[in-house]
Amino acid sequence: MPSIKQHMPDDSRSGSVVVDASFALKLVLPEEHSEYVRQVWESWVKDGTDVAAPYLLIYEVTSVLRNKVFRGELSPEEGEAALLAIEAQGIHLLHVDGLEQIAWNLATDFNRPAAYDTTYLALAQVLNCEFWTADARLKNAIQGKLPYLRWVGDTG
Repeated sequence: MPSIKQHMPDDSRSGSVVVDASFALKLVLPEEHSEYVRQVWESWVKDGTDVAAPYLLIYEVTSVLRNKVFRGELSPEEGEAALLAIEAQGIHLLHVDGLEQIAWNLATDFNRPAAYDTTYLALAQVLNCEFWTADARLKNAIQGKLPYLRWVGDTG
C-alpha cells in the first residue's frame, strides 16, 4: 500500500485558506468569476497566505478537466496544461486524521447528499481558516451558517 504524503503549511506564512476544486478550476479556465479568483489568488501570493485543500481536490480537478476534454470543450493538450497549471499553484494537499468523520457530521448537519463538499469545510474548520468556493449550490445550502465560508460571487 502506498504511503500517504502529507504536506503541512509553513508556519512562517501569514495565514491559511482552504479552497475547493470549483475555486481552483477558475484559476485556469475562463469562467464566470475567474478574473476575481485570479485577483484573490494574487493577493494571497503577495501576502504569503498558505492555500490548502484535502487530497480530494486534485482528483476532482482531474475528473472535471478530463470530462471537459471528453465533451470536446477542451483539447487534450488544453486539459493536460490546465491540470499541470493547477498542480503548479502550490496548493498544500492535506490529510488530517479524523477529517472524514468531521465531513460526515457536516454533511449530516447540512443535509447534504454527499460529503465531497463538506470535506473542504471540515478542513477549514480544523485549520480554523476561511474556505473559498465557487460552488453556488454549496453556498446556498450553507449560507449564514458557517462564518468561514466565502463564495466568489460575493465580490462586494
